[in-house]
Amino acid sequence: MNKLLTLYQRLFRKRLAYKTVFDPAKPEVKIVLADLAKVCPANPARGTGTPIDEKKVFINIGRREVLNHILAMTNLPDEKLNALAQEEEQ
Repeated sequence: MNKLLTLYQRLFRKRLAYKTVFDPAKPEVKIVLADLAKVCPANPARGTGTPIDEKKVFINIGRREVLNHILAMTNLPDEKLNALAQEEEQ
């Protein structure tokens, strides 16, 4: 149980850090997230040229995963965080 509690504590601390750094009430955060949305396209084929450059597609997918992770960590409800912690424990 102690191990599980420690895992929860780490996950909650991590989520709090993301929420602090990416607080949408801060005008700078809105600027940064808007910029990241441009750099991390939702359509991975965007900007890859014709014919499509597969390497650029994979780079775009990786970039988008980072943005999605930031957005998920800043909006993650407690129930979802608990489920993630339990999955990590197994």
